[in-house]
Amino acid sequence: MALIVKQRFCDRMDRSTAFILSLSIFIPLITGLVRYGEIPVSYFPLIYLLGIGFVNEVVCFLAFYNSSNAIPTNIYFLLEFIFFAWQFRQWKNILRKKWVYYILLAIMIIIWVTENIIFEKITEFSPLFQVTYSMVLILLSVNQLNWLLVNERGNIIRNPIFLICIAMIIYYSYKVLTEVFYFYAPEKFIKNNIFVMESYINVGYNLLLAIAILCIPRKKIFIQPLQ
Repeated sequence: MALIVKQRFCDRMDRSTAFILSLSIFIPLITGLVRYGEIPVSYFPLIYLLGIGFVNEVVCFLAFYNSSNAIPTNIYFLLEFIFFAWQFRQWKNILRKKWVYYILLAIMIIIWVTENIIFEKITEFSPLFQVTYSMVLILLSVNQLNWLLVNERGNIIRNPIFLICIAMIIYYSYKVLTEVFYFYAPEKFIKNNIFVMESYINVGYNLLLAIAILCIPRKKIFIQPLQ
């Protein structure tokens, strides 16, 4: 959602350009804020996450322009997973069971703490948690799509949950590939191009999220009958 690994490819794309592209997150954020009062509360975790992502982009650019932004980035990755897991639970489909939801959160938090705190990798762009949480989000999205295909009776193409899941599958699938190929790519030129491509995919991802937010139906307002 937030493209906060731009230090890795600043040789190929300067940080200012990468930052401008990353600000595409502002499009779904402002869309969500404009519609905030009329959409169901079940979509609020996504809006909150967009806000956190936008703030993190600005902080990383202004405060870590000449240094590594690994620490805020690694913290953001954990928050990103927590808020997306909360979002899936709010949809009350695949994470509707409380014990499944909390066990999943506990496992991912343990992985994050082990990698970043115990093994002191928080100052590095270590791939373990990034790959793990991306794959988990892909699996959650695929399962949510399967549920929609079986249970949705309307136009699924205009279903906001469908659009959000498709966007997540595309973006996080590429994110997994970038983390894997970055460490095995033989040349720096190839490494840089991998993340340049991710910056553009991130723009498309944010645009899809904006479209999904526009497709969210208005929340139902129940009027108490007069006594």
